[in-house]
Amino acid sequence: MSLSAIYDAVKRATVAIIAVHSDRLPQRPFDIVGSGFCIHPSGAIVTCKHVFEVFVPTPPRVTGSTNQVSVTAIPQALFYGGVHGTEIHMHPVSIVCAGMENGFDLAVLKLSTHPAFPEGYPTLQVADYSELHEMMDVATCGFPLGAVLQEQLGTITSSFTKGTISSIIPAQGIAREYLRGFQLDLTATNGNSGGPVFSLATGQVFGALQGGAVHPQTGHAIQGLTKAEPVYPLLDTGLINKLLRGPQLSGV
Repeated sequence: MSLSAIYDAVKRATVAIIAVHSDRLPQRPFDIVGSGFCIHPSGAIVTCKHVFEVFVPTPPRVTGSTNQVSVTAIPQALFYGGVHGTEIHMHPVSIVCAGMENGFDLAVLKLSTHPAFPEGYPTLQVADYSELHEMMDVATCGFPLGAVLQEQLGTITSSFTKGTISSIIPAQGIAREYLRGFQLDLTATNGNSGGPVFSLATGQVFGALQGGAVHPQTGHAIQGLTKAEPVYPLLDTGLINKLLRGPQLSGV
């Protein structure tokens, strides 16, 4: 697969997590609250827990109540569908339930079916943890500043930022079960949270962008100091499979 094909696949599997407001005008009836990426063709989106927790109340969780709730903003995942002539196609898909990973800023969101994806959703493959190393070339894909880029640059599609793995937390060579995250030399903003962090060479994902370091005196973000949460706990605990096997919960 060519590099352009790899990056196109990443773009198609990366989603905007949006809050849809039914009382808005049709021009843009939603806010982009963060990013995410699809990791299973049946519709499992990985994002950060803090991204999805902006919805109050949230959809029913796998381990929580399934009572009907009244929501003020409806959560959806917005997929890039490509360009046809002068039209950019985007596909909003309903989020039906969510699961949270204990001890990490990670969430998995289960999607409903959508006619644009009859053979399954576009996905990212997970990188082999043993092949990750410090100073490895990586990138993220997402929606920096949420919808601000649409207003200022005229685009609603995701964008890429590249960098390197600065360090593996707590140390390079640590066993996978003790991995806590990745420090990245990579620039990101609000809106990028939850997006995939992947190998530039293969397009395989290993982390979800979590956030940046903050200067202790000024409180401002320090550019080039960013953290990613590892995706491996989601696989090791079986949360993704548990979510997909569960009932199709309503409430959004």
